[in-house]
Amino acid sequence: MSEVTDRRAKGRARQQIVVDAAAQAIADLGLANVRVSDIAERAGMTSGHVTYYFPSKTDLLMLAIRRSEESLVEQVDAELDGIAEPWARLERLIELSASNGRGDPGWILWFQVWSDAAIDDTVAEVHNELDSRWREILRGVLDYGRARAAFAFDDLDDTAEVISAAIDGLSVQLTVGAPGVDHARMLRLCLRVCAALLGGAPEAD
Repeated sequence: MSEVTDRRAKGRARQQIVVDAAAQAIADLGLANVRVSDIAERAGMTSGHVTYYFPSKTDLLMLAIRRSEESLVEQVDAELDGIAEPWARLERLIELSASNGRGDPGWILWFQVWSDAAIDDTVAEVHNELDSRWREILRGVLDYGRARAAFAFDDLDDTAEVISAAIDGLSVQLTVGAPGVDHARMLRLCLRVCAALLGGAPEAD
């Protein structure tokens, strides 16, 4: 490995450490309350190193949510191709994309993105890009099931929109610790929504 290549690899590794630290700091404190020193402490670096890689907190948020979504997409790609049964494939997609529980760091990042997207065009553009990519994955799973006569629906985009909204809404409730909403119940309710839209499923009985 050349010296230049080695420096670039180390630089990317440091960036990833900062991004991971920022994601945790945002989840712990909220973006508005995060200081550079909070990120530096979690990254084991100086504040100067953090600002060298990311001059603004918005830059950090955008990269953190991109990395979070890239990790999700990689896991989805790795797992779904190995699941032939359409309902099992859809259920696994919901499990991977929905909140894991109260304080889920990935979902707290999304809370911040949603909030900032309402007033910042740059953040809104990133939000729309990532949301569109995930929606395309969901549409692919739905189309896969329809082609195998496991799902029945008229409009692919409308169906994906409603299922996505159900996952988002229930995940928000779970992430904030709403009474009566645990992980198992959230998944069960999501599958009931899918059953109503797609023609019924054993998992929803």
